[in-house]
Amino acid sequence: MSRKPQVHLVNPMLNPSGGSEWRTVSLYRQLQPSADVKIWHFREAPSEAFSGISLAKIDTRRLSFPRGGTLVFVGVYFNISHWIRLARPRRVILTYNTPDAERLAARVDLIRKTCGIEPEIVFCSRELAAQVPYRGIVEPSLVDLDAFAPTDRTGRDSFRIGRLSRDAPEKHHPEDMALYARLAEQGCEIDVLGATAEMQAAGFAPDQVHMRAIGSVKAPVFLQGLDCFFYRTAPEWPEPWGRVIIEAMASGLPVVTDRTSGASSVIEHGRNGLLFDTTEEAFELLMRLKGDPALRQSLGQAARSTAESLLSDEVRAQVQAFYLQPDAPT
Repeated sequence: MSRKPQVHLVNPMLNPSGGSEWRTVSLYRQLQPSADVKIWHFREAPSEAFSGISLAKIDTRRLSFPRGGTLVFVGVYFNISHWIRLARPRRVILTYNTPDAERLAARVDLIRKTCGIEPEIVFCSRELAAQVPYRGIVEPSLVDLDAFAPTDRTGRDSFRIGRLSRDAPEKHHPEDMALYARLAEQGCEIDVLGATAEMQAAGFAPDQVHMRAIGSVKAPVFLQGLDCFFYRTAPEWPEPWGRVIIEAMASGLPVVTDRTSGASSVIEHGRNGLLFDTTEEAFELLMRLKGDPALRQSLGQAARSTAESLLSDEVRAQVQAFYLQPDAPT
Protein backbone atom coordinates (compact mmCIF):
# COMPACT_ATOMS: atom_id res chain seq x y z
CA MET A 1 0.00 0.00 0.00
CA SER A 2 1.56 3.30 -1.10
CA ARG A 3 1.94 6.15 1.35
CA LYS A 4 -0.02 9.35 0.88
CA PRO A 5 1.90 12.39 -0.40
CA GLN A 6 3.19 14.58 2.41
CA VAL A 7 2.24 18.27 2.37
CA HIS A 8 3.23 20.89 4.97
CA LEU A 9 1.26 24.17 5.03
CA VAL A 10 2.98 27.02 6.89
CA ASN A 11 1.17 30.14 8.13
CA PRO A 12 1.09 32.10 11.42
CA MET A 13 -2.66 31.36 11.80
CA LEU A 14 -3.13 34.44 13.97
CA ASN A 15 -5.99 36.35 12.40
CA PRO A 16 -9.52 34.88 12.53
CA SER A 17 -10.53 36.92 9.46
CA GLY A 18 -7.26 36.75 7.56
CA GLY A 19 -7.45 35.68 3.94
CA SER A 20 -4.13 33.82 4.21
CA GLU A 21 -5.31 31.89 7.26
CA TRP A 22 -8.56 30.78 5.63
CA ARG A 23 -6.78 30.00 2.38
CA THR A 24 -4.58 27.69 4.45
CA VAL A 25 -7.56 26.03 6.11
CA SER A 26 -9.43 25.61 2.83
CA LEU A 27 -6.39 24.09 1.16
CA TYR A 28 -5.92 21.74 4.10
CA ARG A 29 -9.51 20.53 3.81
CA GLN A 30 -9.18 20.03 0.06
CA LEU A 31 -5.98 18.00 0.30
CA GLN A 32 -6.60 16.11 3.53
CA PRO A 33 -8.54 13.14 2.10
CA SER A 34 -5.73 12.34 -0.37
CA ALA A 35 -2.59 13.51 1.44
CA ASP A 36 -0.78 13.44 4.74
CA VAL A 37 -1.24 17.19 5.24
CA LYS A 38 -0.39 19.29 8.29
CA ILE A 39 -0.72 23.00 9.13
CA TRP A 40 2.33 24.48 10.88
CA HIS A 41 2.23 27.73 12.86
CA PHE A 42 4.89 29.49 14.92
CA ARG A 43 5.69 32.23 17.44
CA GLU A 44 2.40 33.15 19.11
CA ALA A 45 -0.56 30.90 19.81
CA PRO A 46 -2.96 30.66 16.89
CA SER A 47 -6.34 32.34 16.97
CA GLU A 48 -9.09 30.50 18.87
CA ALA A 49 -11.08 30.58 15.64
CA PHE A 50 -8.92 27.66 14.48
CA SER A 51 -9.32 25.59 17.65
CA GLY A 52 -11.18 22.87 15.73
CA ILE A 53 -8.30 22.38 13.29
CA SER A 54 -5.26 20.25 14.09
CA LEU A 55 -2.19 22.51 14.11
CA ALA A 56 1.48 21.77 14.77
CA LYS A 57 3.87 24.36 16.17
CA ILE A 58 7.29 24.99 14.68
CA ASP A 59 9.70 24.78 17.62
CA THR A 60 13.35 24.44 16.66
CA ARG A 61 14.41 23.81 20.27
CA ARG A 62 12.34 20.63 20.21
CA LEU A 63 13.28 19.87 16.60
CA SER A 64 9.63 20.25 15.63
CA PHE A 65 9.36 21.55 12.08
CA PRO A 66 8.35 20.32 8.60
CA ARG A 67 10.57 17.68 7.05
CA GLY A 68 10.52 16.36 3.51
CA GLY A 69 7.50 16.32 1.24
CA THR A 70 5.98 19.45 -0.28
CA LEU A 71 6.47 22.62 1.74
CA VAL A 72 3.88 25.36 1.14
CA PHE A 73 4.31 28.87 2.58
CA VAL A 74 0.87 30.46 2.45
CA GLY A 75 2.05 34.05 2.19
CA VAL A 76 5.45 35.74 2.01
CA TYR A 77 4.73 38.36 4.68
CA PHE A 78 6.17 36.32 7.58
CA ASN A 79 9.79 35.36 8.21
CA ILE A 80 11.27 31.91 7.61
CA SER A 81 13.77 30.92 10.29
CA HIS A 82 16.86 28.69 10.07
CA TRP A 83 14.89 25.42 10.33
CA ILE A 84 14.41 25.61 6.57
CA ARG A 85 18.04 24.46 6.16
CA LEU A 86 17.17 21.12 7.77
CA ALA A 87 13.73 20.60 6.25
CA ARG A 88 14.97 18.96 3.02
CA PRO A 89 11.67 19.39 1.14
CA ARG A 90 11.09 17.77 -2.23
CA ARG A 91 9.17 20.84 -3.44
CA VAL A 92 8.67 24.37 -2.08
CA ILE A 93 5.63 26.44 -3.03
CA LEU A 94 5.29 30.15 -2.21
CA THR A 95 1.79 31.64 -2.16
CA TYR A 96 1.98 35.28 -3.19
CA ASN A 97 -1.19 36.98 -1.95
CA THR A 98 0.01 40.32 -0.60
CA PRO A 99 1.74 42.91 -2.82
CA ASP A 100 5.34 42.92 -1.64
CA ALA A 101 7.73 42.20 -4.52
CA GLU A 102 10.85 42.67 -2.37
CA ARG A 103 9.75 40.06 0.16
CA LEU A 104 8.85 37.65 -2.61
CA ALA A 105 12.28 38.07 -4.19
CA ALA A 106 13.94 37.52 -0.80
CA ARG A 107 11.94 34.32 -0.20
CA VAL A 108 12.77 32.98 -3.66
CA ASP A 109 16.47 33.66 -3.08
CA LEU A 110 16.35 32.03 0.36
CA ILE A 111 14.75 28.84 -0.96
CA ARG A 112 17.26 28.61 -3.79
CA LYS A 113 20.22 28.97 -1.41
CA THR A 114 19.02 26.81 1.48
CA CYS A 115 17.07 24.07 -0.29
CA GLY A 116 18.87 23.98 -3.60
CA ILE A 117 15.61 23.93 -5.56
CA GLU A 118 13.56 26.45 -7.49
CA PRO A 119 10.41 27.45 -5.58
CA GLU A 120 7.09 27.32 -7.39
CA ILE A 121 4.82 30.34 -7.05
CA VAL A 122 1.06 30.47 -6.64
CA PHE A 123 -0.58 33.85 -7.23
CA CYS A 124 -3.92 34.80 -5.73
CA SER A 125 -4.83 36.92 -8.77
CA ARG A 126 -3.68 37.73 -12.28
CA GLU A 127 -3.10 41.32 -11.18
CA LEU A 128 -0.46 40.26 -8.63
CA ALA A 129 1.15 37.88 -11.10
CA ALA A 130 1.62 40.73 -13.57
CA GLN A 131 3.50 42.83 -11.01
CA VAL A 132 6.53 40.57 -10.50
CA PRO A 133 9.10 38.93 -12.83
CA TYR A 134 8.23 35.35 -11.88
CA ARG A 135 6.15 32.71 -13.54
CA GLY A 136 3.60 30.64 -11.70
CA ILE A 137 -0.05 29.67 -11.54
CA VAL A 138 -3.11 31.67 -10.47
CA GLU A 139 -5.17 29.81 -7.91
CA PRO A 140 -8.48 30.83 -6.30
CA SER A 141 -8.90 30.62 -2.55
CA LEU A 142 -11.20 27.62 -2.05
CA VAL A 143 -14.33 29.02 -0.43
CA ASP A 144 -16.70 26.41 1.06
CA LEU A 145 -19.81 26.67 -1.14
CA ASP A 146 -21.88 24.67 1.35
CA ALA A 147 -21.03 26.92 4.29
CA PHE A 148 -21.49 30.10 2.26
CA ALA A 149 -24.87 29.42 0.73
CA PRO A 150 -27.78 31.62 -0.39
CA THR A 151 -30.74 32.19 1.88
CA ASP A 152 -34.25 33.54 1.26
CA ARG A 153 -34.07 37.30 1.60
CA THR A 154 -37.52 38.14 0.28
CA GLY A 155 -40.07 39.83 2.52
CA ARG A 156 -37.59 41.75 4.64
CA ASP A 157 -38.69 45.20 5.79
CA SER A 158 -35.21 46.66 6.09
CA PHE A 159 -32.28 46.99 3.70
CA ARG A 160 -29.04 45.96 5.37
CA ILE A 161 -25.67 46.75 3.80
CA GLY A 162 -22.72 44.91 5.28
CA ARG A 163 -18.99 44.47 4.95
CA LEU A 164 -16.48 42.11 6.51
CA SER A 165 -12.70 42.29 6.81
CA ARG A 166 -9.82 42.38 9.21
CA ASP A 167 -9.95 45.31 11.60
CA ALA A 168 -6.76 46.82 10.19
CA PRO A 169 -7.09 50.52 9.22
CA GLU A 170 -5.85 49.88 5.67
CA LYS A 171 -8.78 47.55 5.13
CA HIS A 172 -11.17 50.49 5.42
CA HIS A 173 -11.44 53.44 3.05
CA PRO A 174 -11.16 56.86 4.76
CA GLU A 175 -14.42 58.02 3.14
CA ASP A 176 -16.48 55.03 4.26
CA MET A 177 -17.63 56.37 7.62
CA ALA A 178 -19.16 59.43 5.98
CA LEU A 179 -20.75 57.16 3.38
CA TYR A 180 -22.29 54.98 6.09
CA ALA A 181 -23.73 58.04 7.82
CA ARG A 182 -25.25 59.26 4.57
CA LEU A 183 -26.75 55.85 3.81
CA ALA A 184 -28.19 55.62 7.32
CA GLU A 185 -29.92 58.96 6.78
CA GLN A 186 -31.64 57.37 3.78
CA GLY A 187 -32.99 54.49 5.85
CA CYS A 188 -30.31 51.87 5.21
CA GLU A 189 -28.97 49.66 7.98
CA ILE A 190 -25.18 49.35 8.06
CA ASP A 191 -23.40 46.36 9.59
CA VAL A 192 -19.59 46.33 9.65
CA LEU A 193 -17.92 43.20 11.00
CA GLY A 194 -14.25 43.90 11.57
CA ALA A 195 -14.56 47.57 12.45
CA THR A 196 -11.48 49.17 14.00
CA ALA A 197 -11.59 50.35 17.62
CA GLU A 198 -11.90 53.92 16.36
CA MET A 199 -14.85 52.99 14.16
CA GLN A 200 -16.54 51.17 17.05
CA ALA A 201 -16.22 54.31 19.17
CA ALA A 202 -18.02 56.49 16.62
CA GLY A 203 -21.36 57.91 17.75
CA PHE A 204 -23.76 56.22 15.34
CA ALA A 205 -27.34 55.38 16.30
CA PRO A 206 -27.07 51.73 17.44
CA ASP A 207 -30.32 50.70 15.73
CA GLN A 208 -29.07 51.95 12.35
CA VAL A 209 -25.30 51.44 12.17
CA HIS A 210 -23.57 48.46 13.75
CA MET A 211 -19.80 48.53 14.20
CA ARG A 212 -18.76 45.10 15.43
CA ALA A 213 -15.50 43.47 16.42
CA ILE A 214 -14.23 40.69 14.21
CA GLY A 215 -15.10 37.27 15.56
CA SER A 216 -18.35 38.38 17.24
CA VAL A 217 -20.30 36.33 14.69
CA LYS A 218 -19.25 33.68 12.17
CA ALA A 219 -18.87 34.91 8.59
CA PRO A 220 -21.53 32.66 6.95
CA VAL A 221 -24.15 33.70 9.53
CA PHE A 222 -23.20 37.36 9.16
CA LEU A 223 -23.53 37.29 5.38
CA GLN A 224 -26.91 35.56 5.53
CA GLY A 225 -28.24 38.52 7.50
CA LEU A 226 -27.37 41.04 4.77
CA ASP A 227 -29.19 42.27 1.68
CA CYS A 228 -26.09 43.67 -0.01
CA PHE A 229 -22.32 43.43 0.43
CA PHE A 230 -20.12 46.52 0.10
CA TYR A 231 -16.34 46.39 -0.04
CA ARG A 232 -13.34 48.58 -0.70
CA THR A 233 -10.03 49.24 1.03
CA ALA A 234 -7.81 52.26 1.61
CA PRO A 235 -6.15 53.71 -1.53
CA GLU A 236 -2.70 52.74 -0.25
CA TRP A 237 -3.80 49.10 0.10
CA PRO A 238 -5.43 47.84 -3.12
CA GLU A 239 -7.02 44.50 -2.29
CA PRO A 240 -4.94 41.83 -4.10
CA TRP A 241 -7.90 39.47 -4.29
CA GLY A 242 -10.62 39.70 -1.64
CA ARG A 243 -11.72 36.21 -0.59
CA VAL A 244 -14.61 37.77 1.32
CA ILE A 245 -16.04 39.10 -1.96
CA ILE A 246 -16.27 35.54 -3.26
CA GLU A 247 -17.81 34.42 0.05
CA ALA A 248 -20.46 37.11 -0.34
CA MET A 249 -21.12 36.11 -3.95
CA ALA A 250 -21.41 32.46 -2.89
CA SER A 251 -23.95 33.59 -0.28
CA GLY A 252 -26.14 34.96 -3.07
CA LEU A 253 -25.53 38.62 -2.24
CA PRO A 254 -25.31 41.48 -4.71
CA VAL A 255 -21.78 42.84 -4.29
CA VAL A 256 -20.86 46.51 -4.69
CA THR A 257 -17.08 46.90 -4.85
CA ASP A 258 -14.52 49.23 -6.33
CA ARG A 259 -12.62 48.36 -9.47
CA THR A 260 -9.22 48.15 -7.74
CA SER A 261 -9.93 44.92 -5.82
CA GLY A 262 -8.55 41.78 -7.42
CA ALA A 263 -11.84 39.93 -7.15
CA SER A 264 -13.55 42.67 -9.18
CA SER A 265 -12.10 40.87 -12.21
CA VAL A 266 -14.83 38.21 -11.87
CA ILE A 267 -17.63 40.78 -11.64
CA GLU A 268 -19.46 41.90 -14.76
CA HIS A 269 -21.06 45.23 -13.90
CA GLY A 270 -24.84 44.94 -13.93
CA ARG A 271 -24.91 41.14 -14.34
CA ASN A 272 -23.40 39.53 -11.22
CA GLY A 273 -22.43 42.61 -9.19
CA LEU A 274 -21.83 46.34 -9.37
CA LEU A 275 -18.54 48.23 -9.70
CA PHE A 276 -17.69 51.83 -8.85
CA ASP A 277 -14.81 54.28 -8.96
CA THR A 278 -15.95 57.05 -6.58
CA THR A 279 -17.80 57.36 -3.29
CA GLU A 280 -20.66 59.14 -5.02
CA GLU A 281 -21.01 56.26 -7.49
CA ALA A 282 -21.02 53.81 -4.59
CA PHE A 283 -23.80 55.77 -2.85
CA GLU A 284 -25.92 55.86 -6.00
CA LEU A 285 -25.50 52.13 -6.65
CA LEU A 286 -26.38 51.21 -3.07
CA MET A 287 -29.47 53.41 -3.13
CA ARG A 288 -30.47 51.85 -6.44
CA LEU A 289 -30.27 48.41 -4.85
CA LYS A 290 -32.28 49.61 -1.86
CA GLY A 291 -35.17 50.51 -4.11
CA ASP A 292 -35.01 47.51 -6.44
CA PRO A 293 -35.47 44.09 -4.78
CA ALA A 294 -35.70 42.39 -8.19
CA LEU A 295 -32.26 43.70 -9.14
CA ARG A 296 -30.85 42.49 -5.82
CA GLN A 297 -32.25 39.04 -6.48
CA SER A 298 -30.98 38.78 -10.06
CA LEU A 299 -27.49 40.02 -9.15
CA GLY A 300 -27.36 37.65 -6.18
CA GLN A 301 -28.38 34.64 -8.25
CA ALA A 302 -25.78 35.44 -10.91
CA ALA A 303 -23.17 36.00 -8.19
CA ARG A 304 -23.82 32.53 -6.77
CA SER A 305 -23.50 30.99 -10.23
CA THR A 306 -20.19 32.79 -10.71
CA ALA A 307 -18.87 31.46 -7.40
CA GLU A 308 -19.93 27.93 -8.33
CA SER A 309 -18.11 28.20 -11.66
CA LEU A 310 -15.00 29.72 -10.09
CA LEU A 311 -14.88 26.97 -7.43
CA SER A 312 -16.22 24.03 -9.41
CA ASP A 313 -15.29 20.38 -8.79
CA GLU A 314 -13.03 20.60 -11.84
CA VAL A 315 -11.17 23.60 -10.42
CA ARG A 316 -10.77 21.89 -7.06
CA ALA A 317 -9.43 18.76 -8.75
CA GLN A 318 -6.87 20.87 -10.61
CA VAL A 319 -5.76 22.49 -7.35
CA GLN A 320 -5.41 19.11 -5.70
CA ALA A 321 -3.45 17.68 -8.62
CA PHE A 322 -1.00 20.58 -8.49
CA TYR A 323 -0.08 20.05 -4.84
CA LEU A 324 -0.02 16.26 -5.04
CA GLN A 325 1.99 15.85 -8.24
CA PRO A 326 4.78 13.32 -7.69
CA ASP A 327 7.66 15.45 -8.93
CA ALA A 328 8.38 19.15 -9.12
CA PRO A 329 7.83 20.52 -12.64
CA THR A 330 10.95 21.10 -14.72
